Amino acid sequence: MDLKQLQYFVVSVDSGSLKRASEILYTSQPHVSKTIKSLETELQVELLKRRPRGVEVTKAGRKVYEHACRVLMEAGRIQNVQEEEDIQVLCVAANSSDRLACLFQTFYAEKMKARIHARYMECKTEEIFRLVHRHTAELGFVYVDEKQMTAFRQMLEYRHLIFEELGKAEPQLFAGPQSPVYKARSVTMKELRDLDYVQMQDEEDTLSIQLLQRSEDYQYHRRRGRVLTTSSRQMLVRIITDTKLCSISCGFCPELSGDGTIRRIPIRGTEGSIIFGCVQRERGVLSPDAESFVEYVKKTTG
Repeated sequence: MDLKQLQYFVVSVDSGSLKRASEILYTSQPHVSKTIKSLETELQVELLKRRPRGVEVTKAGRKVYEHACRVLMEAGRIQNVQEEEDIQVLCVAANSSDRLACLFQTFYAEKMKARIHARYMECKTEEIFRLVHRHTAELGFVYVDEKQMTAFRQMLEYRHLIFEELGKAEPQLFAGPQSPVYKARSVTMKELRDLDYVQMQDEEDTLSIQLLQRSEDYQYHRRRGRVLTTSSRQMLVRIITDTKLCSISCGFCPELSGDGTIRRIPIRGTEGSIIFGCVQRERGVLSPDAESFVEYVKKTTG
């Protein structure tokens, strides 16, 4: 089996005709037919049914088609390794944070004249560790509950990563006009447990909801359907604005993504309990763009 066989098969399925496939591939129809036939012989399965008006993919052919598409895609990436090696891409992975996302947007806008290549992803802390450890992301920005720092540092050591603290924050409750605590100056732990929540998926089961997890209230809330999760920031804003559901977060900034109706309510006893910082590889050397962005974040958050 070789890439040529897979390519001819995929193009034939996509075009629905051996004749059309031969035109796309700049070869003859008999050659396309013979190549696919050799693949069928090798796999000992019929992939295409030849019809007067074209070809029809078989059930087995559909499965092979899906695998073949992935193989060809990965092969294309391998062939482009040298080209990608010549292009320096600043890749940042971060916990959900409106403020950090805005900083990255501003930083990128200022660097556009230098034709910087960049990628910004929001994900859970575990995924950030994986991305940085595997060199997929150069930098990771996370929020960590100070009570979790021992376990957090053990995870860093296991992945050969280092952490630089950049500041402190606290989780806050975000509520809309329909919430029973909308006009409260602050809320207590006990009051939190009587509310229903909407959380971003990449914040679920992380520090933003730890206040409930510590006494297993979060699992209780989930079992009763009292926690809605979403990957849409726009939906999060609308749900908080239009319903009684609240959200707990360090990274959410309603003034940046809302219309001003969402209130930010302090949670008593959590002041300075969250550490914000940057994760990078232990022996890695940051690119100039990565160093520049870290300094940019320090200057803005310091």
